[in-house]
Amino acid sequence: MKRQGFIKGSAILLAMVLITKILGLLYKIPLTNLLGGTGMGYFASAFSVFTPVFAIVVSGIPSTMARLTAENYALERFSNMRHTKRTAFFLFTIISAAAAAVMILTSDFLSRNVVGEPSTKYALMCVAPSIIFCTIMSVERGYCEGLQNMIPTAVSEVIETLFKLILGLGFAYGLMYHISDMYDKTGMIFGTAYENSRQAASAALPFIAAAAILGSSIASAIACLYILISGKIKGDSITKQMLQRDTITDPTGATAKKLVVCCLPIALISVIMTFANMIDMLTVNPCIKTAMKASPHTFDSLLSDKLTTDMLPNFIYGSYTGLAVTVFGLVPTITAMFGKSILPSLAESCAKNDKKAMQSDLTKMLIVTSIIAIPAGMGIAFLSEPILRFLFGGRETEIQVCIMPMSILGIAVIFLAIATPCFSILQTLGKPHKAIIIMLAGGIIKLFLNIILIRQPIINISGAAISTLVSEVFICVLSVRSVCKMADLKPKVSEVFVKPTYAAIMCSVTAVLSHETLTKIAHLQINHRFVTLFSIGIGSTMYFFCLYLLCETPKNIVNYIFSKKNPQNP
Repeated sequence: MKRQGFIKGSAILLAMVLITKILGLLYKIPLTNLLGGTGMGYFASAFSVFTPVFAIVVSGIPSTMARLTAENYALERFSNMRHTKRTAFFLFTIISAAAAAVMILTSDFLSRNVVGEPSTKYALMCVAPSIIFCTIMSVERGYCEGLQNMIPTAVSEVIETLFKLILGLGFAYGLMYHISDMYDKTGMIFGTAYENSRQAASAALPFIAAAAILGSSIASAIACLYILISGKIKGDSITKQMLQRDTITDPTGATAKKLVVCCLPIALISVIMTFANMIDMLTVNPCIKTAMKASPHTFDSLLSDKLTTDMLPNFIYGSYTGLAVTVFGLVPTITAMFGKSILPSLAESCAKNDKKAMQSDLTKMLIVTSIIAIPAGMGIAFLSEPILRFLFGGRETEIQVCIMPMSILGIAVIFLAIATPCFSILQTLGKPHKAIIIMLAGGIIKLFLNIILIRQPIINISGAAISTLVSEVFICVLSVRSVCKMADLKPKVSEVFVKPTYAAIMCSVTAVLSHETLTKIAHLQINHRFVTLFSIGIGSTMYFFCLYLLCETPKNIVNYIFSKKNPQNP
């Protein structure tokens, strides 16, 4: 098993994220076009319930395993390292199986009393088994990451996403055609008769959403099988001689307790991070209903023969989560990989009390994160409508709902993307409670702003985006400040934030001007997707050109970010 440093590990995970995000979009875009805003409401509601359960059971496992594995390796406790892995497999498999069973048994209750959509129970039942597969994968992934080997994580993620694309869409479209054929022959869907095809199509959406989720669960099972077989074949590079030098292992009970104690704070952080989705699920629909009562005519442009007043709140929520939030989540997922890849080396530095190495890794992480997050967020904010039309063309009503919220979320992306890896660092530095307090405070801010803003007819769903922006600014400032204070780190603000921001502004302005110019040249009959891609390409070129001008030489930029010895004049 080959060990990788921070930069190489980051590069592997970054490549994985780019591949999985492309595959994820190839999955999500056709699925959104198939389900529409209403169907995506069922899909998103199921995941809004599933995500907190997943966060409690699974989210803390990879980083905990990575941290404990890295510490044991640094202290040359190889037998204890393997013992910890075996204990984690046994402990977390039992917990995940219990959680999946409870979720299946309570799916009807959850769909009726939490989601408020009884038909969501099918999706909840289909997603529950994936908790078990993801738990097993997380133990193996965390173990490999602790040994600074990111390849098993990367490959298994790609496999999972690829099969999610194939099986998820395959099941969804297959069931859609089956239901359509069933209705044409019998006028019924699963034993229930419907007056016309429009009612039948609407009634089919919960089943189609559940079929797509079932495909995702099977994809997780396939990826789980791969990583277990791969780990068995390739091993972990721990030799018999290394094991013979360390024959002492901690008691199983003490190891299990340590695993739970380490996982619990991370799980709490992850649960609180899911509050944004839970808060939106619980507040958007009732608050939109209130706004509609206050000013019904504000929403008249969205109504049609296929979309009645009763369906509108779920449609708006599904459009917002299916389109705007999907794009919003892309960049933070990428920057989260820097927190994942820095964790093993940071844990080793802490175990060896190497403060200089720790500060060096943190500085690299902040710079790389800012250089990616700031232009990406501004690009989403400035080009929200073209990006939505590029990804979800044909869903005009959904796009109409999401243009303004996505512009606001684009700015929020910057702060969330920078804050996300900081949470892994706080946990590694032994202060997970700080992340919990910060996230909880941010969630409370979002909850109150959601209730206040979404109820205003003129703001409506944009209120969810505004509340997200405010809470993410708060979270980002406090999390970066906490990391820098704990590591006694004083990063150069101009290098980390100011220069990337200036370059990102120039990038965004260039992209917008390019898009508007090409759009106005109507006689060229240029495809709007090509115009969007070309504009993004021109803007990206301007971004890197500005970075070149702001620093003395490109070599100094590369050295400052990637070398072990920082240059004197970056």
